[in-house]
Amino acid sequence: MLLTITIILFVLIIIIDVVHYGALYLFLQGIRRNEWSTPSGEFVPKTMVLLTLRGVDPFLKRCLEGLLTQDYPNYTIRLIVDHPEDSALNVAKEIVEVHHADNVEFIVVDEHFETCTLKCNSLYHAVASLDLSYEVVVILDADTNPHQGWLRQLVEPLSDSRFAAATGQRWYIPDTPNSGSLVRYLWNAAAVVQLYLYRIAWGGSLALRRDLFTQGNLLDSWKTAFTDDAAISESIKRVGSKTAFVPSLFMVNRETCTLQSFHRWVKRQLLCAKLHHPAWNAVAFQGILITLPLLTCIGLLVTGFLFWEKSLIYWNLGSLAIYWGGVFGTLPIMEQAIRKLLRQRGEPLKRWTIGTTVRVLSLIPVTQIVYTSALIQLYFLHRVEWRGVEYEIGPGKQVRLIEYKPYKDHDHTENNAQSI
Repeated sequence: MLLTITIILFVLIIIIDVVHYGALYLFLQGIRRNEWSTPSGEFVPKTMVLLTLRGVDPFLKRCLEGLLTQDYPNYTIRLIVDHPEDSALNVAKEIVEVHHADNVEFIVVDEHFETCTLKCNSLYHAVASLDLSYEVVVILDADTNPHQGWLRQLVEPLSDSRFAAATGQRWYIPDTPNSGSLVRYLWNAAAVVQLYLYRIAWGGSLALRRDLFTQGNLLDSWKTAFTDDAAISESIKRVGSKTAFVPSLFMVNRETCTLQSFHRWVKRQLLCAKLHHPAWNAVAFQGILITLPLLTCIGLLVTGFLFWEKSLIYWNLGSLAIYWGGVFGTLPIMEQAIRKLLRQRGEPLKRWTIGTTVRVLSLIPVTQIVYTSALIQLYFLHRVEWRGVEYEIGPGKQVRLIEYKPYKDHDHTENNAQSI
């Protein structure tokens, strides 16, 4: 009986690997070309860039300096905090003053809705007071380090009337490749393919056409949302449009994290999709489909050693080898393709060493176990903490801010790249 299960498992893992490589093929084809029609002339509509701040992110200075030096001629920046004593406000003002920037506005939001997260609340107020002359709204996160052509590249797809939104994606290259950071890298490498195939936007680099607010009721969605990016899918449907994926905008994140902080972070990422995105069932099913065979295989291998059943040992070792080859085999292909895009814009990159390869290979099962744990816990999750504030997740996907609190400072500087 166990041998029959083992053989079925062996075949299933082969099928999973084939599907895995098929998805990778579609992804690689997608990042080799632009899916929008290139504009005949310069496309630089009046644009508002929104950056919400809560605490000083490790690379906030780099983010702001990149944002202030864009080669885009017609943009304004709104920096938004939810409390006047947030330390990020003073840091931002000092950087803006050094650059003598005259296109920056500071907003302190003093009204905090109980029906959404503080980020969505800040974005709501920033857009609600926006002049009608702005045609495009761009959102980025403080862990995004925009290069000089970032804004042009992000806005360009909106010149094609088929697209109401354009998005980039994050790619982790931690300065300190500890276990937590490498697990996050592994998870993200798989997630990026899903984000592309399911057209899930990323709020770290996201451009939105103005009619998503005027016709797509995006402001109303934000007022009851957990996250800004996943909530746009319904608005895009309302205006009968699509999201463009911008291949040149893989934004490097060099922050580090621990396994514990990754576990909390990935639960929030999954919660965003569960609450707001129509592809959630497919994402959850894929997570279970990839992880369950691995855990079953490990269990059968242990059983084989305990009872010294050589057939069980050989078959399950073979299954594990195929599984590892399928998962890890895609990484060098993805890494090479994305590094090629990064080198084209002059992004500094370290060599991928043999030692890093061995560590990444050994952390594949850890990634799957931590991810599966987060996925299971998600279905029992009623409260979630995000940057010092707790939210309650109620029936009907309702979000409730339990109690507003200003952000408490932590020691995050350029020499401390720990994610907050």
